[in-house]
Amino acid sequence: MRLHFPHISRIFSARTFSWLGNLCLWVLLLALVSLNVFLWLTKPLAYSDKLIDIFTHPFYAPTHENLAQTLRNAGARTLADRELAIVAELSPVLGADTTAKAQRREAEMIYWQNIVSSRPDYRDAYIQLAALSYEQGNLTQAHAYLTQAQILDPNNPTVNRLTAFTSKLLE
Repeated sequence: MRLHFPHISRIFSARTFSWLGNLCLWVLLLALVSLNVFLWLTKPLAYSDKLIDIFTHPFYAPTHENLAQTLRNAGARTLADRELAIVAELSPVLGADTTAKAQRREAEMIYWQNIVSSRPDYRDAYIQLAALSYEQGNLTQAHAYLTQAQILDPNNPTVNRLTAFTSKLLE
């Protein structure tokens, strides 16, 4: 038993359907843009001037701070918190350490300590630990790590120079 499929005539070619599909997408895009322009002209956001300032000066912290204040006054606390995080990222206060930086530094410290415990003869791990300790302000620990690196490689001029530097700071 043989199946016979009915003959389907093509009134429109595939090229016509492709052209119509593209036309529909362009019409939809034009409609969305028109709707956004219409809404922007009839009902502007209370903070649209702040957004324009951010678009013109994206790396200037006070513009983000102004937007955060406006958003907080409008009741959008999550958006305001996001803008304040951008402000903290753009203008770090000297001596202040953000939580993300502290967590990243602690993770790096744990990573290098694990490397030292698995490979105690790896000089560069001690240098990394010394750098991280120095960043945290722990000079005695940094000096101890550099001393260990110097024991492993006593002829390295960089390690010798860093060890001398930390010993001067400790005096």
